[in-house]
Amino acid sequence: MRIVDPISFAYAILLIAGLVAVADWVAPYENVTAQGCVLDYVYDGDTVALACGAERITARVLGLDAPEAKSPQCSVEKVLADQATLRLRALTKEGEVTFAGHARDKYRRMLVTMKVDGKDVAQTLIREGLAVPYTGGKRIDWCARMGA
Repeated sequence: MRIVDPISFAYAILLIAGLVAVADWVAPYENVTAQGCVLDYVYDGDTVALACGAERITARVLGLDAPEAKSPQCSVEKVLADQATLRLRALTKEGEVTFAGHARDKYRRMLVTMKVDGKDVAQTLIREGLAVPYTGGKRIDWCARMGA
C-alpha cells in the first residue's frame, strides 16, 4: 500500500479548489432559472433572493448600482432606494422573471443578469433614473449625486 505525502495531498486539494474557482469565474451558469431557481424576494434595487430548491441564495443584479436601502447615507438616498426597490418589485410582477448567473462576488452573492419577459431589468432601472450603470469598482456617492 502506497502512503500519500501530506504536502502533495494539500497541494492537490488547493489546486482543485483553485480550478473550481477559476471555472466558476470563466464559465458562468448559463441559466439558473432552468436549474430551478426562482425569485424569492427583492431586497432593494440591485439585490434579490433566489429560491433554488431548498436553498435560498442572495444574488446581486449585474449592470447597475442602485441606492442603498439598508444603510443610506442621507434621506434623499433612502427615498430613491425605496423607489428603486418598489420599481424592481413591480417589474417582477409584469412577466416571466429569468436569471443567468455569473459566478459570485466578494460577499459570496451570486452575480446574475435578471430579465422580465426578456428585458434586462438593469437597463430599465437605469433608463428610469433609479440606478446607474455599474461594472465594478467604487460605487457612487448617491447623496452627492442627488445634491444632498
